[in-house]
Amino acid sequence: MILACDAGGTKTILALYDYDNDKLTEVKYEKFSSREYNSFQEIISEFLSGINTPITAGVAGIAGPIVDGICRSTNLSWGDLDERVIGKDTGIPRFKLVNDLVATASAVPFLKNDDLDVVHKGGAERVKERVFVIAPGTGLGNALIVYSEDGDFQVIPSEAGHMDFAPRNDLEAEMLAYLSKKYKRVSIERIASGLGIPNIYEFLVNTGYAKVTDAVAAELQPEGTDASAVISKYGMAGTDPVCVKAMELFVAVLAAHAGNMVLALTAQGGVYLGGGIPPKISSLIHTENFISAYTAKGRLSYLVENTPVYMIKDSEAALHGAAHIARKLSLF
Repeated sequence: MILACDAGGTKTILALYDYDNDKLTEVKYEKFSSREYNSFQEIISEFLSGINTPITAGVAGIAGPIVDGICRSTNLSWGDLDERVIGKDTGIPRFKLVNDLVATASAVPFLKNDDLDVVHKGGAERVKERVFVIAPGTGLGNALIVYSEDGDFQVIPSEAGHMDFAPRNDLEAEMLAYLSKKYKRVSIERIASGLGIPNIYEFLVNTGYAKVTDAVAAELQPEGTDASAVISKYGMAGTDPVCVKAMELFVAVLAAHAGNMVLALTAQGGVYLGGGIPPKISSLIHTENFISAYTAKGRLSYLVENTPVYMIKDSEAALHGAAHIARKLSLF
């Protein structure tokens, strides 16, 4: 039996699986409030209480880079996590920490058609060796999948979300100039993420793009408000011009980044959109605004036009990917 975990600052999901080749069968599943526990080990121990079958391997997907088995995540209140310490404390002989995007990407090869929403069909004649995964949530996660000739694959973590933002038109150039005063250096994540949506909105408001409606101003006023959720809600509804434009810019910058990564890595196997945001704004992704920003790559536009884009509908892809990694780990 194997253990899969998706550990976040707000909630942590754990599941036990039996497996037969690539087929995973869920045995137990539970969600925990991360802040109610003093350590990750405490959650695992509570989850495994009463389980008498040996756990051969465990994998946890966590936001943040993993260096030598140690994660220093800013989103978790448990301090540094060390996979060796966790394995020893929980009695799991093979325990591994992976970046949450590595976990999500590890689920992609096992996704069925029902788990995916086709955003851009692409062409038939393309090299399918490399696939890129982009996941806008709180931040902007990225990962590359490389397939071998025998059908096996390797997931390579990426911090491409921290690359410099490159504007494509006058309005985006103005936004870069505005945000440069705030951050000095502007990465793509400062715009194409949950943290970035309020930045776009602030730019549009403070440069006089349009008048803020009273309803939006009232919802944004209380301290602790999820500004991204408010802005995207009114942007989706089309009832506030600033929110509408903010979401248009968000989608365009995200799409342009996706197309750039196809070129940078010749990832013609496809782009997979994960994370919490795309499914919530699906109608804004399925637009000419996204497709044109994605494919407009000058003389090499045809390479991107041939590369499909899929939206991952499986909300627990990171958990399922962690399970597939644990299955492999248990075989060694």
